[in-house]
Amino acid sequence: MKKLFFLFVLVASASFLNAQTQFFSPLSAVPVGPNGPASNKVKVSAYCCPSTAIEISTNVPVSENDFQWINIPLDGLNAGMIARLVVCYQVQGAGGSYISQVRLTEMMAPNAASVKVDDGTDLNSTVPTCFATKAAYNVSGTTTLALKVVMRPGDKIIIGGISIVR
Repeated sequence: MKKLFFLFVLVASASFLNAQTQFFSPLSAVPVGPNGPASNKVKVSAYCCPSTAIEISTNVPVSENDFQWINIPLDGLNAGMIARLVVCYQVQGAGGSYISQVRLTEMMAPNAASVKVDDGTDLNSTVPTCFATKAAYNVSGTTTLALKVVMRPGDKIIIGGISIVR
């Protein structure tokens, strides 16, 4: 009976570990343009309420072909299998702004990163919502969340919680 109980506890523990979630704040986000240099087209700043969110804005039109990205390092991401990425966001303004691509990249050596997740779903909700995308890979390096933005002057994209589900 003790062996059966121990086996049950072991299986339950493994299931719990597999279903763990890690949460991240986007406060370390940086805007980048084509080929990686810092961008002057989009601005990232802390957002009030909660103060751990960010606000993405622009003073000039940013099109799909401008390749403006917001990179958010997922510092402290534990090694292991990732099942799903969840990004919580909201678009505010007159409309036409959205996140056009969600990526997870992984870097082991300088100047060499591989794309592990690439979801081209347009994220354009004007009410706070969370978007989940399948990941299904094992973490083996430094991971960055990259959000490609398309924006109109005066609009804002708010990024709140980010989570990795195991």
